[in-house]
Amino acid sequence: RPPHRPSPFSIHGPLERLRSLGFSDIVDAIRSRPRLQRERRVGDKDVFLEECSQRSGCYEMDFTQRRILNGPGYSQPGQPTTDFPLAQNGGFGEQAAAIWSPRGFLAAQYNHHGVRPSGIQAYLERFLRELSGYRVDAPMVVLKPVLDRDAFARLYRSRRQSRLECAISAEAITEPMARANTSLEAALRLRDQLAAGKVEIAVSFGEDKRGGPLHNLVEYVQSLRPFVDHMTKFKVNIKEDLDTATEVLDLLEHRETDDVPDAQLRLSSGRRFEYSSRIDAIRSRFTPWLSNR
Repeated sequence: RPPHRPSPFSIHGPLERLRSLGFSDIVDAIRSRPRLQRERRVGDKDVFLEECSQRSGCYEMDFTQRRILNGPGYSQPGQPTTDFPLAQNGGFGEQAAAIWSPRGFLAAQYNHHGVRPSGIQAYLERFLRELSGYRVDAPMVVLKPVLDRDAFARLYRSRRQSRLECAISAEAITEPMARANTSLEAALRLRDQLAAGKVEIAVSFGEDKRGGPLHNLVEYVQSLRPFVDHMTKFKVNIKEDLDTATEVLDLLEHRETDDVPDAQLRLSSGRRFEYSSRIDAIRSRFTPWLSNR
């Protein structure tokens, strides 16, 4: 990775024992436990590592988020919709497969109702705190979305930047994430007071002789990257040259993503996409991507 591209996963903490803990240490500690002991509360849902194995040096995993507040009904042609036979503590397991490479990258399946990378981050951090004996105020596990090479190259190339806009789902801003990003602390408090569903940030810059606050802006944009999965807007107004028109650089369009056609995934008898086919679909795209890093 070029020096300006930090790993999407890093651990920060004042204790040497924490510094020595890597992704594999945390995951190994989790998967050594029975499934019931792997569950942790993240937001208002229970999350747990359901599957975990190693292949070609990578960890292949399936994270499950149990949705118990509400769900769909069972429907058949010509029949009234009925309930699924769920026990009181049962729910709908929304799964998201992921592959971790020791090179420092995580490729995760997108499931709108399931665990997002920010949820995986919060889940792993819970265990990191437990492994540290809660002796550190805020040890951080950080999963930063990777943007393609063109995004920051264009930002660095631009001669002037005049405005930053972003909108973040309020539920994505957890206490540890807010503490790690002090500019969001006030937004977090306001979210709690007003039960806000979304936090929007819009900053317009004054223009000085050197063409805009590039260094401060890039640092701030980098600090917002952990929230990208829960953003509906992430834009910067730039000018490639001082004489050209202002252009909007949409950073959400520059996330490293790929689509998997449903035809490549196998359905189980319960109409769920099978874990092995989801993992294989991710690996078939992730492996070539890694080889070009």
